[in-house]
Amino acid sequence: MEKRGEHLNIYQVRLDKLPTLAEVHLKLSETEVRHGNLSGSVSTLTEGLAIQKSQMLLQRHVTSLGSTCSVAQKNELLDRRRKLEARITTYENRISIIMKLDDDTQWSLSDIDPRVAESSDDLPEVDSDEWLIPEKERITLPSALAAGEIEWLSLESIAMVEAELRKGQVADTLEGLCLSLGEKSLCFRTQVHNANSQRTTHRAWDNVHKLDAEARKCQAMYRQARGALQRLSIDPEYVATLHDITDDDLKVAGDLTDECRFGQRSDALPWFWQFGDAVDSGGLRMQECTYSYWPCAVRLILL
Repeated sequence: MEKRGEHLNIYQVRLDKLPTLAEVHLKLSETEVRHGNLSGSVSTLTEGLAIQKSQMLLQRHVTSLGSTCSVAQKNELLDRRRKLEARITTYENRISIIMKLDDDTQWSLSDIDPRVAESSDDLPEVDSDEWLIPEKERITLPSALAAGEIEWLSLESIAMVEAELRKGQVADTLEGLCLSLGEKSLCFRTQVHNANSQRTTHRAWDNVHKLDAEARKCQAMYRQARGALQRLSIDPEYVATLHDITDDDLKVAGDLTDECRFGQRSDALPWFWQFGDAVDSGGLRMQECTYSYWPCAVRLILL
């Protein structure tokens, strides 16, 4: 450890941080005001993305309730649906002024990931007389339009704003995914492996399952953002760097929980651990160090 300064850069998992959704929102809003555009399209589209996130979380909540739930749970679900429906109504009124769509507008049939749509169709019927299901409603966004509609309706500028916001959303979800998986790996190493009773074992595995659920939420949000960017077709070079995140990518390998174990063979982490400019600037050496020193980096982040 006699060498310092730039020699310690090899211990950095990432040298640069991609702009978050909040940072992209701020930059676009400042540009919007600077150009004298007071329509509030940036804030409106950001609210649309937030509503889609709330829809996904509510769908997962309904799924967790199962086929039977208590009266209190039904009342709580109804309140959440009413609040979400109110947000959607307010948003649709605002976006209708900005996008100016008509009844002849064509919508994309692939605006929902098939895996998300399949799980949405399997939502349990909490109440047979239930008619208010806002978590299944389509949200008006440029990415929800059919191919060619953006050009036909001259919505290129609005679509560009959504694309930039989606990039920030991708950065947020990948960062959250890495943090969840890092904490999950650390939980395996510090809690599950050190559990010495049935009570501590159950508590440790509960924490693992909770972190795994957070990682899967990030996975679903990433797929939603990636699908929207693919439909917008604005920055194909960037979209080409966005690969699918499989369930195998969410598993904690033994090489991560014990990086010094005998017989270690893995030499690469899933692609999203190396997403961004840091890998390009660091080259192969950065890829190797990202794996070799990852457990240490996670511990430093969590301290």
